[in-house]
Amino acid sequence: MDVFSQFTPELDSAWNDAFSRDSNKFPFYIKQWHTQWLSSLSENEQPMIIADVPTHVLIPLAVKNGIAHFSGGEEISDYLDAIGPEQAKASLWRKALDVIAMQGAKLLVLRNIPQNSASLSFFSSHKGAMIEKEDTTPIVVLPGTFEEYLIGLDRKNRHELKRKVRKFEATHSPITITHATDMDLLLRLMKRDADKSHFLSDSMQRFFQNLPDTLDDTLTQFTLDVSGVVVATAVTFRTRDGLLLYNSGYNEAYVGAGFYLKAKMVEWAILNGITVFNFLQGDERYKYELGGKDFFVYKVTIKIP
Repeated sequence: MDVFSQFTPELDSAWNDAFSRDSNKFPFYIKQWHTQWLSSLSENEQPMIIADVPTHVLIPLAVKNGIAHFSGGEEISDYLDAIGPEQAKASLWRKALDVIAMQGAKLLVLRNIPQNSASLSFFSSHKGAMIEKEDTTPIVVLPGTFEEYLIGLDRKNRHELKRKVRKFEATHSPITITHATDMDLLLRLMKRDADKSHFLSDSMQRFFQNLPDTLDDTLTQFTLDVSGVVVATAVTFRTRDGLLLYNSGYNEAYVGAGFYLKAKMVEWAILNGITVFNFLQGDERYKYELGGKDFFVYKVTIKIP
């Protein structure tokens, strides 16, 4: 077992190996995501990456003021966890707690752990660990056709989806959806929402602008255009069999634009063989109207003796 205090190139092999064996392979788990967070958003956190090469598991932590937590940014990463095969995570956590104590941390606070993680199972049986349900990340398991997807919705949601799509198409023409990557466009439309505008500090905007370089070909952006006017856009991340809706913005003057684009994104996902559409954190109503089912993330807090 090795402990790294920097995101050095020597980490690359162990990190890539752990990621390749992780069942989720969320983009929040790649090394580039964590290094980008450290350079643009962290506030004097000291990295502490614990890697166990024989078991192919890596725990990416950072420490500040005696508190150890996952690196990668709790406010920007919808999932955080030890990285690697599920069956090996508990073994490394048992050893890692002693290492964390030796590094001077007094408290371990782990957020955004997926409900199916072996890390959560380990801490559930660990004396002194406090576990709290933190948020939901609604998920839709997609069938092979859009018609099957519609049939799978409950009657009310199926009716409302069809009604909203028909109404938007009857009201606006021509409609086009494109896939060019444009983070400045995303930021402009996000700022039309007061809460998102407050969230978008200068450093956060730089983080978003760097996303295409951070994630390379994992990122897909959908943009809705009506009569030559951009009215909505959404950024997604592609995993092996899933599409993750990361963030979006829309022009509120075009009623229904955001919902219409997301419905079309679900249709696009099905046509492209994607089997899981993940709305990520938040319990907004539209996620359930489009068939989302709760998948929770948890927070673990434990005092270090």
